[in-house]
Amino acid sequence: TMNALRSTVRLTSRHLNQKVQKRHASGAAPQWTGIDKVIRDRFPEDWQVSGLVLGGYATLITIALLKPSGAVEEPVVVAAKPAADTTGAMPSIDDAEFAEFIEDEANLNKWIDSAE
Repeated sequence: TMNALRSTVRLTSRHLNQKVQKRHASGAAPQWTGIDKVIRDRFPEDWQVSGLVLGGYATLITIALLKPSGAVEEPVVVAAKPAADTTGAMPSIDDAEFAEFIEDEANLNKWIDSAE
C-alpha cells in the first residue's frame, strides 16, 4: 500500500508541475529616466539606493536634532529678602548675620534657650 501511495504522489506532482507556469525575473533591466537615471548611474544596485535613502534621512534627522531650538531665555534674577532685625527674631545659622547675633550675650542665651 505504501508503494501505491508513493506512485500516486509522484504522478500527481508531475501533473501539477506541468500546469504551473514558471516565471523567472530574467528580463532586461528597466530604462531609468530623470533623477532615477542619475542615481542609478552611480548606485546601480537596489541595496545601494536604499542605503542612500536611509543615510539621507538619518542625516536630516541628525541635523534637526543638533540645531538649537530657538532663543535662549535668560534666567530671572530673584531679589534677596531684606535681612531680619537682630533685635526680635533670630537669624538662621546659615546667615552671615548669625555671628553678629550671638556676639551679644542676651542673644546667645536666647539662642541656647530655644535649642533646649
